Amino acid sequence: MVVGVFCTWIADDGATLNGTEGPNNGWLCVLLAGPAYLWTRRMERGAWTGVAGVLGCAVVIGWTAVENWRDGRDVLGATVSYGLLIVLAASLLLLAAAVARGVSLAREARSA
Repeated sequence: MVVGVFCTWIADDGATLNGTEGPNNGWLCVLLAGPAYLWTRRMERGAWTGVAGVLGCAVVIGWTAVENWRDGRDVLGATVSYGLLIVLAASLLLLAAAVARGVSLAREARSA
């Protein structure tokens, strides 16, 4: 995910911006990558705080990517590029992992 921030997010007629340039908020994604990694470790151990932390990071990272996509299109008339899609896909994977682990923990708690 962090790699995607430094790749091209939006492009317009040969001009490109990565996640840290222009109106993009890629630094927020980079800053949340650290806590997301730490919370995945807690989530792996079965802690609900880890599930909530990963879920929160995934939502914020995904929202940031979508918001930058819309802003680039509306304000600059630019198209989305591969870096933004990488970040969006990574946030969806984090979201899916958190939901799957949350469902697993809920089933374990119900059966115990």
